[in-house]
Amino acid sequence: MTDNLEELAGQWRAAKRAEERARDERVNIEQQIITLTGCKEEGSKTHEAGEFKITVTGKLNRKLDIPIWNDIESKIPEGLRPVTYKPSLDTKGLRYLENNEPDIYRMISGAIETKPAKPSVTVK
Repeated sequence: MTDNLEELAGQWRAAKRAEERARDERVNIEQQIITLTGCKEEGSKTHEAGEFKITVTGKLNRKLDIPIWNDIESKIPEGLRPVTYKPSLDTKGLRYLENNEPDIYRMISGAIETKPAKPSVTVK
């Protein structure tokens, strides 16, 4: 452990490069595995390779086009609509209330769970 910031920055940069090389190598190996095993468009398949079990999972990312959905929603029976609506936190609005509307913020603060996130370090 050192308390020299410049030395730590150099170590951080070297570790970051090693991490990127390792990630690139892993991704390349994964691609070779997929070339050998194939991959379902969606779903998984497990392959045995000696002492290893390798599972290859295909995924599809789906996103709702809200304007189109709004145009057709009423034509779909309510019980068959594959869309759910869930509340989500508007952080910008929350910060506004915290700074400008303390009484309202106090009322809702019990419904907000706040935990510190992992600090971020950037070395350039």
